[in-house]
Amino acid sequence: ELYIKYTAERDPHLLFTPAVKALSEEIVGDEKDPYQTVKKIFNYINDHYPWASAREYSTIDNIPDYVIEHKHGDCGQVTLLFMALARYNGIPSRWQSGWMLHPGSKNLHDWCEIYFEGVGWVPVDQSFGRRKTENEDINSFYLGGMDAYRLIVNDDYAMPLFPEKHYLRSETNDFQRGEVEWRGGNLYFVEWRYNLDIKY
Repeated sequence: ELYIKYTAERDPHLLFTPAVKALSEEIVGDEKDPYQTVKKIFNYINDHYPWASAREYSTIDNIPDYVIEHKHGDCGQVTLLFMALARYNGIPSRWQSGWMLHPGSKNLHDWCEIYFEGVGWVPVDQSFGRRKTENEDINSFYLGGMDAYRLIVNDDYAMPLFPEKHYLRSETNDFQRGEVEWRGGNLYFVEWRYNLDIKY
């Protein structure tokens, strides 16, 4: 059941499109080992798709294809590309998002988890990517490791809200800071304020 659910396509962003299939063939080739497969994917995305600020996710038909076409993506976009490639290669993946709470740089953030038989679910932060040191274990830390400065808010993306909203959501894929509406309509993020205080 786990493999059926987490290696399946899911409209609109986790689809095995021609672009995803072609990229998988380029990156993975005939590799069958699950860890080596995800390592190839992780390293390729790290080297070829730099972080860049992005349009609203709701305006993009298919985010992995968008990243492939535009050659860049933000944290959630490169994460969805990683997930699509992992799933296409039979490796279970699932979304996580919330906050990164590093002292002095708290912000919204997206990452994911992948599943290895005999190990379980392990985190992957494609946006943080490879580190640049002389130690390969440190360089690959975010492929299977995670720092402690995370607040997980979501274990999936684009899920229905409860209570259900009456108006269109401000963010159709993620839900790190909540949504606000009133009887006159939806209030976009710039129309209300929120605050998150952290004590270290």
